[in-house]
Amino acid sequence: MIVLLEPPEAWSIMMLVSAVAIDNADLSPEGKEAIRRWRSEHREGTERLQKLTEDLNEALNAHIDQKFMRRIKMRGYRAETVRT
Repeated sequence: MIVLLEPPEAWSIMMLVSAVAIDNADLSPEGKEAIRRWRSEHREGTERLQKLTEDLNEALNAHIDQKFMRRIKMRGYRAETVRT
């Protein structure tokens, strides 16, 4: 399975996670302001959002690969991995 987010989808995830953190986490006013500043630096159409999208895709797919690949026992000289 491959997950490929587009920048608007990554932006939506970023906005949701940061809003939940600002509203519900026990953060100092400085911490909340830092999140707001970071969020404003990653607006739609920016290079930073594009980089964030690429990083999210890489992390999500690495997690999926790790989660759904397992090693099965050696058969002769070959070890096989299969998706579970």
